[in-house]
Amino acid sequence: MAEKAAHHTTTIVSRPSIFEVIAQENLSSTIYPALKKIFYYITLKNPEQLKWLNQYFDEIFLTLNTVCQYLYLKKYGGTFSENFYDLTRVSYSTNTKPTNNQLYLGLALVVCIPYLRNKCDMYIDQLQIKYKLQLKEKIFITLNKIVYTCWEALCLTYYIKYINGSSQSHSPLLDIAGMVLTYKNIEPLNNEPLTQLSIKESIKNYLLYGLSHSLELGAFFMQFLNWWHSENLQSKFIAYPIPNPPKENDKYISLRNTNKCPICISERKMPTALTVSGFVFCYKCLHKSLMGESRCPVTKLPATMQDMIRIYSDS
Repeated sequence: MAEKAAHHTTTIVSRPSIFEVIAQENLSSTIYPALKKIFYYITLKNPEQLKWLNQYFDEIFLTLNTVCQYLYLKKYGGTFSENFYDLTRVSYSTNTKPTNNQLYLGLALVVCIPYLRNKCDMYIDQLQIKYKLQLKEKIFITLNKIVYTCWEALCLTYYIKYINGSSQSHSPLLDIAGMVLTYKNIEPLNNEPLTQLSIKESIKNYLLYGLSHSLELGAFFMQFLNWWHSENLQSKFIAYPIPNPPKENDKYISLRNTNKCPICISERKMPTALTVSGFVFCYKCLHKSLMGESRCPVTKLPATMQDMIRIYSDS
């Protein structure tokens, strides 16, 4: 009886709870929007020279994420967010360290799936603002909704099976790679008391600890930044730096205090303001410009369709 009880206790302890596996997934999904806010803030400092940071952010993040996850998988056997919660990956069949093929497959799934999903969401956002959609675009939007719903239902099914113990894996991506999550076996690296170390060795240990845990500490900053920029907080709590006015030239001096659009140089039709700069354009001119390049046509500040505001007047 005691042997069976000990066996069950070991199994329960080595299996992470559903709260831990969901928490590490939430941490992983928080890093992307938080880092995007940082890049956006940096771009506002100098939009002309740094516009490429905002334009190619997804590709930059893909590169950084790939390098980061590869190093963590090779050294700790788990991704950054998994290691943050002291979790590691083991092979489902042998319950041992995953093979290189499994790690590479897991790495590809971890970095490529979110990248493709973000790109798909951005494309969907652009399609939903267009005047008229072509048949293939409508089909793409419908298929995207169906795939997204099926994927969420599949993830929920895995969660339920993981909770009731009928599945060892909580994620379909881990299941595809043939791996499951378990706790890391943490062993003390040095049993020698800290007081017996010299000052030089103590400083060295502190520096090594700080470097090895810098990303973990930065994760807290990422989560705080994402909360700070959440929709529940108003802009009065935090404001981006006020951009410098555009350089004056004959073209815009002649348009000042007129009803002309800075793009087509004609009378504005369906006046629409761009919130990031305050300039007013024709709706069609501004829409077409943002579709081609995501920045203000005058100030070159980063902008999206969401920054357009239609202006109505009695005149």
